[in-house]
Amino acid sequence: MKSLGIIQGWIFEPNGVLYDGTAWRRWLLQLLSKRGLHTHYDAFFCHWDLEFAPQIQSGQWTFQQATEKMLSAVGMTASHISEIMPALRSKRKCLAKEQRPLPGVAQMLKFLAVSGYQLAVLDEVDCEQGKLGEKLSRLNIASHFDFVETACDCKECVLCNCRLQKAVSAMHLALDEVIYAGHDLQQLVTANALGIPTVSVACPQAEKVADWHVECLPDLVSLLSALPKSRRAG
Repeated sequence: MKSLGIIQGWIFEPNGVLYDGTAWRRWLLQLLSKRGLHTHYDAFFCHWDLEFAPQIQSGQWTFQQATEKMLSAVGMTASHISEIMPALRSKRKCLAKEQRPLPGVAQMLKFLAVSGYQLAVLDEVDCEQGKLGEKLSRLNIASHFDFVETACDCKECVLCNCRLQKAVSAMHLALDEVIYAGHDLQQLVTANALGIPTVSVACPQAEKVADWHVECLPDLVSLLSALPKSRRAG
C-alpha cells in the first residue's frame, strides 16, 4: 500500500460510483443484437471508451456523431443507423429522467463534505462538455462538490493522467492527500500509476490495482477510521 499523507480530498468517477450510467449502453447492445450484432458488453464498450468517447470529451464530435461512426464501424447500414439514433435519443432522455444516485450516495457525500473533505468528480467517458454539472444538479448532489471536471484538455486518450492532475491541482493538494474512488479498471490503473491512493467500487478485477475495495460508496465509512489523522476543521 502507498504511504499516505493527511487525506484532505476525494476524487470520484461518477458512473458506477455515484450512479448507474450503463442503462443506455445495455439497451443499445440489446437493440443491436436484434439486428445481428453478437458481441460482449465489455469488448464492445471498451472499444467505445477508447476510440469514440475521447472525441466527445474533446469536443471534436457530438455524442450523435460518435455513435453514428461507431454503428457504421460495427457494420450497421445507413438505414439501420437512421432507425437506431432517434430511438437511442428518446431512450436516453427517458433514462436521464429516471436516473437516481445509487443507494446511500447522497448521504455519504454530505458526510464527507461536512467532515471537511474537498470533493471532486471527473466526467464520464462519454459525457459531452458541460453536461456533467447538469446531471449532478438533476440528481441533487452537485452542491457537495468543490470541483467538477467537465472536459478533458488532452485529445489523445480519455484515460490520460492530466484529468486527475487537474483535479488535484484545483483542490491545492498533493497527490498523496487525495483518494480516487472509481469503478472503471483503467481509470484506477491511471490513478495508481500517478501515485494517488485508490479505492475500487464494485470492481473485483481491480483487486491487484487498488489500495482498498468496497462494494458501494457508503462502505467508505469503515475506511475513514483507518486514514491518518487530518488537519480538517471539525
